[in-house]
Amino acid sequence: MSRSRDRTIRIIAIAVGCVLAVAALLAYLLVYGLGKGKKQYWATSLSRTVDAGVLQGLYEAVARGEVGWLDVDPKFPLPSLEGGINLILYHVGGNCYIGADCERFPASEPTGDQWGGSERQINLNDPAVRKIVVADLVEIVRQGDRSAPPGAIVGVHLDNVHRLKADGLAAMFNDYLRAVAAAKRDGRIAQGRVVGYIAKNNPDAFQEALDRELFLAAPLYQINENATLDRSGKLDEDSRIAQRIGRRYGIPVFLKTFGSDVAYRTDQGEGRIDVYVSQAMTRQMAQLRSIAGAAWSPNEREYRPTLFAQGGPVRPVWFPYRARLAE
Repeated sequence: MSRSRDRTIRIIAIAVGCVLAVAALLAYLLVYGLGKGKKQYWATSLSRTVDAGVLQGLYEAVARGEVGWLDVDPKFPLPSLEGGINLILYHVGGNCYIGADCERFPASEPTGDQWGGSERQINLNDPAVRKIVVADLVEIVRQGDRSAPPGAIVGVHLDNVHRLKADGLAAMFNDYLRAVAAAKRDGRIAQGRVVGYIAKNNPDAFQEALDRELFLAAPLYQINENATLDRSGKLDEDSRIAQRIGRRYGIPVFLKTFGSDVAYRTDQGEGRIDVYVSQAMTRQMAQLRSIAGAAWSPNEREYRPTLFAQGGPVRPVWFPYRARLAE
């Protein structure tokens, strides 16, 4: 009798497991489609409004049925948003702006880079610091929720997370995701709004966090800045890691290029020649495997691309985060 009951319980458990697996798969198919890839169009500006030509390209891409991402700093006026355009809002993240912004944090230190005249760095591994940043993120998501078209995703672009390791990234973004869930429960953000975050630079740590399943939800997409090609057409190491994330997890990967970056050096005639990242190189990058697109700006202080080169379609893959997102 006992053996029969145990066998019955095992059969029921297996059946329930199968039902849950099928339900997760069906939810995944409903949310992400039947594995058919879509091209992604990324319009962005963090220093001014988005370049008119790039913005027009976004509208045209969305009209063709492709996925549109508008990535902007909320300090600047938003352009009119049409249906199908997802809204990503910038936050300085692991830095703070010198003055009242930095004074909110327990401590800050010089950045030691070209942004040191206007920014200082803060420690996102400190729970007290994360709490302040998370509150900022929830507030800009709340603003984005009011501005974004119905059905659009609202996400955050958290900058300066390159100093964090995998566990630090997970702590930062999981705190944010939990705070968004709380804001939905108390009505500050619409219950039906899909909210997420993007992965900015630091691809090795993001890959480790994904591989170890540390995140409550996967990034909406990955950006890798200062992307370059060598003379043989090979991407820099960080961009190749980002490629691997795109291939392994079906996450769109966008490369950010700057005309002021040296791609490689070559000896010609009397001396060494610096070869800078060109618009042609950027178009070439976009055509590489597992790259959704590449954007080119004249220089690194001008975070306002004037060229976006669209890559291939992104084919979603099955992995645990998809089931979590579909719950």
